[in-house]
Amino acid sequence: MLKKLIKRCRNLWRLREILQVVAKYGFSYVVNRKKLVQAYAGSVQGWPQASCKPLQAALSRSPLVRVRLMFEELGPAFIKLGQLLSTRPDLIPKDLAKELSRLQDAVPPFGAAEAREQVEKELGAPPEKIFAEFDYKPLASASIGQVHRARLADGTEVVVKIQRPGLKAVIERDLAVLEDFKGLLKRSLLNKVCDVDEVITTFSRQIRKELDFTVEALCQECFREVYASHPDLVVPRVYWQYTTTEVLTMDYISGVKIDACENWYRRSPGGKRVARLFLSALVLPFFEEGIFHGDPHPGNVVFQPGERIALIDFGIVGKLDNDFRFQIAQLMLAVEERDAAKVAELTVKLGIATRPIDSAKLYEDVSDMLDKTYRLNNGSINLGHLINGMIDISLEHGVKMPGSFFTLGKAIVTGEGLAKRLDPEINVVEVVKPLALEYLKGKLEPDFRPENVFRRTTEMLQTVSALPKDLAKIAGNLAKGELSIVFVHRGLENLYSMLDIVSTRLAVSLVVGAGIAGSAILLALEVGPKINGYSSLGMAGFSISSLLGLWMVWGMLRHGRLK
Repeated sequence: MLKKLIKRCRNLWRLREILQVVAKYGFSYVVNRKKLVQAYAGSVQGWPQASCKPLQAALSRSPLVRVRLMFEELGPAFIKLGQLLSTRPDLIPKDLAKELSRLQDAVPPFGAAEAREQVEKELGAPPEKIFAEFDYKPLASASIGQVHRARLADGTEVVVKIQRPGLKAVIERDLAVLEDFKGLLKRSLLNKVCDVDEVITTFSRQIRKELDFTVEALCQECFREVYASHPDLVVPRVYWQYTTTEVLTMDYISGVKIDACENWYRRSPGGKRVARLFLSALVLPFFEEGIFHGDPHPGNVVFQPGERIALIDFGIVGKLDNDFRFQIAQLMLAVEERDAAKVAELTVKLGIATRPIDSAKLYEDVSDMLDKTYRLNNGSINLGHLINGMIDISLEHGVKMPGSFFTLGKAIVTGEGLAKRLDPEINVVEVVKPLALEYLKGKLEPDFRPENVFRRTTEMLQTVSALPKDLAKIAGNLAKGELSIVFVHRGLENLYSMLDIVSTRLAVSLVVGAGIAGSAILLALEVGPKINGYSSLGMAGFSISSLLGLWMVWGMLRHGRLK
């Protein structure tokens, strides 16, 4: 109970900090602070208010810039949240996604004492006893961690990526605050801007994976295996004996970033080759293993002598199933052939339709997009324009794409931009098409490897052996009367309406007929009081029955139903 109370107080204090920053940037109207605090602590006394000077300074900027600056000030969890949202224009407005893509992940490095303590906690000894050399001055620093140069006992140069001390606790605290107030946030103005529930769920999964360095190391090793037969593509090797969930040790990669070699490559014939090599490096793992580097920005690409390329930092890696790869391969070919109908069909297949699709309008929009993309690029395809166009079309027509599609789209757009810095005339589709064709060709070829034949035969035998049991179960349910079959009739609404009219008229006819017959009997027997010698009850019954009959005939004449 005490632990829960302490945790609640910590979360309340963090909420106080968050709302203070929200107010500082002029967004206090987004949430009702009184409701939030009362729901959590039952009091609003001493709640932080934004001072006038910071608020006035913030309001001088555009709302989108203020959102980005607010995320940066809120710390690592919100920086990562902003970076995630920048890849998901299906969850937030596109303009906001574009602004959040400018989020700065560079933060001040933590000290040597903290780095030493982290290594000792994770590896069991301080850096001096594990490595022959260890440079406490970091090579780079980001919100998740920082990297230090070191040397192993055998002389191998490595880099050690160290997670920020206490970062997991900070992230979990912020996730707990978001989760605690998810219901209230969904009822606030914020839910009109984005899907709060999906944002929090998606972010929680991604950030927890990114905090586990062993996940990154496994992805890194997978890329090394894919590139094993390509000597011009380099991925640093992981040293597992010096790797844990919060420390990652890998090869030191020498070379230069694109800013230092861009001009030289653009003047050199080798620029075209290196640009194609880089794009192949991005797409090859996708078709071979269903994985792709989710963040190939210039800082994660190193150019080495001999026209070699190294990829680093595999913290964001996308994974896609075989069906998705198959559809993407078909999409690449349909785009290259300018087959608007096929592109429209695959757009729907790749996602989930959230409302009825107007096929004619979808085809028209896809056709216009392809024409615009070709004309703006002198007959070649700009894949960035294509991906952005498909995203716009999917949002316009209510086709909800999977999150991996947006991550893949961002990776391709970023990669294409970097490749064009080396070769402005490169055609991405020309590079991707051979890989897509090779993948589709492999799907058509039968695989007679013993292990595959054995696996498929085993699956088939299991299915066949389970068939009698399934049939017996169906028969048993049928015998017990527990099997029900539901028939759904469509297009019978007019018949139902006609039957309703006929049954109503038939009932009225029976009532009228019975009334006339009963009245005739009363008149013949002269029952009850008399009027001019006739039974008053018989006369009343006859009159009512006659009026009902005339009303029914009039209704039939009025609706043209009298034959």
